[in-house]
Amino acid sequence: MRDRYERDRYYNSFNDQIFEPVLSRQIVEQGFVPHYPGNKKLAVCISHDIDLLYVPQTAKRKLVNTARSLLKGQLGKSYASLRSLGTQTIYDPYNLENLVDINNSFDIKSSYYFLSLTEGDEDYNYEVAGIRDQLKLVSDNRCEIGLHGGHQAYNNKAKLLAEKERLEKVVGHPLPGYRNHYLRFQLPQSWRNLAEAGFSYDTTLGYADCAGFRNGMCFPFYPYDATKKEFIDIVELPLMVMDASLFYYMRLDETGSLKLCREILEKVAACGGVFTLLWHNNSMAGELGSLYKRMLDLLQEFDPWFTTSASLIDWWKKEKLLEQSHHIIQKLVNP
Repeated sequence: MRDRYERDRYYNSFNDQIFEPVLSRQIVEQGFVPHYPGNKKLAVCISHDIDLLYVPQTAKRKLVNTARSLLKGQLGKSYASLRSLGTQTIYDPYNLENLVDINNSFDIKSSYYFLSLTEGDEDYNYEVAGIRDQLKLVSDNRCEIGLHGGHQAYNNKAKLLAEKERLEKVVGHPLPGYRNHYLRFQLPQSWRNLAEAGFSYDTTLGYADCAGFRNGMCFPFYPYDATKKEFIDIVELPLMVMDASLFYYMRLDETGSLKLCREILEKVAACGGVFTLLWHNNSMAGELGSLYKRMLDLLQEFDPWFTTSASLIDWWKKEKLLEQSHHIIQKLVNP
């Protein structure tokens, strides 16, 4: 049974090892050894879905209530309140500038996925043609710009192509990466649509209601279409941790969130894998912002290679890591 966004839910799945990278371990046991620049033992890709950039003047009271909730530690309620804001009138102070500055203070280059909607689309909040300064801020800081597909883009190829073309026209170059809004995805058709649209990789695959390893992988991989018994020509970089999963769905506090992420990181490091973290730009106020900074401190303890998702995929291709791991996966799928 799926939720109201047509998403598969972890608690309805048959995955009883969500916190174990079981498939990546099998690949390592077959002799696969990933490597990274500077002899780092693992890689970290931090990304940000840019759902909101503006809040309406009429929402001032809601913002005050949200701030009060943050101070009281009501994280899930605060997140839902921020997500519900709509019309474009006031630039949100807890957005890109603050986020970019924090990442720079940790010497982290991350990936930013922007919605490319038009007025009338569900969750429309900004026009990409009207946020050139914000897009320039991201690119000037040597970070990646990707497409955050709208509610219907995951199963509507025409909408996907229109949103991609709209954002590419503004940024002036092709977009290699993609993640769909609300992690909506249709397997395997969404992968096929993305491959046909010219994307190099997707990073949507993860459960909204639970952190962990949805398909047992902490490596990028070529998806397998079991119905057609063939692999699809796009790379999936699986998502492991999303801010909303921790405090909105799993109802973890700051201590519990950090404990779980440390456990996941240790297992990724043991495989030489890639840890992926999604933190929304509108989750930077109060306790949420504090948790994000503590998360970055935690990541620094593991001394990883911090990189954008696109650069990570490029490295795995250039170093033939994708080719090597894919060869092993093919044998596991077709022994």
